[in-house]
Amino acid sequence: MLRRVKVRFLPHAVIRMQDRKISVAEVEQILTSPDGKIRQSRDKAIFYRHLSRRKDNLIAAVVIEKLPDDWIEVLTVLVNFEVRK
Repeated sequence: MLRRVKVRFLPHAVIRMQDRKISVAEVEQILTSPDGKIRQSRDKAIFYRHLSRRKDNLIAAVVIEKLPDDWIEVLTVLVNFEVRK
């Protein structure tokens, strides 16, 4: 979906990444090659992906996409994410 991303992490996202042991590389992998994307609003979305080396179901990143200069801002990250049909 996305090619090269410029990512900025809010402090809340950094704390959640530390709590949930999610690396910057894993978040970048979710953003550049997601299993899916759920649109939340015009500029906010949830990207999610199953990472095979993790046992906590889908990992998701809630992001703001429509920032100047093509930046993506990560608001938070989630584990054991479930996609509602």
